[in-house]
Amino acid sequence: MQWGKRLLARKGQINLVVAAIARKLTVAVWYLMRGCWTPLEEIEDRLALKVGKMISQVGVAGLDKLGKTRKTFRQEIFQSLKTGKTYVLDLDKEFTPKVALKRPLTLTQEYGLR
Repeated sequence: MQWGKRLLARKGQINLVVAAIARKLTVAVWYLMRGCWTPLEEIEDRLALKVGKMISQVGVAGLDKLGKTRKTFRQEIFQSLKTGKTYVLDLDKEFTPKVALKRPLTLTQEYGLR
């Protein structure tokens, strides 16, 4: 966030800053998907606050349904954040849509002219 604001102050062009931030996020996601990430060693106060807010959204009924207390659920989330999941991008795998895509109608077909 601060990086983008400094870049905007320096360059003065919003389009350039938006493209730079988008590229930065894309590169970060690419590295995550390739499995190149650094594990989270410490939970910062801001992150702990966000986790607390998410648990509040789950609510007492949701916690009861999960069979967990607020404290144990928080500890599980922190442990999950520290260990993380390993996502490895298979560069040889091709995307195949689950639903077959239909060809769009031409204007002639859409209006029944022929």
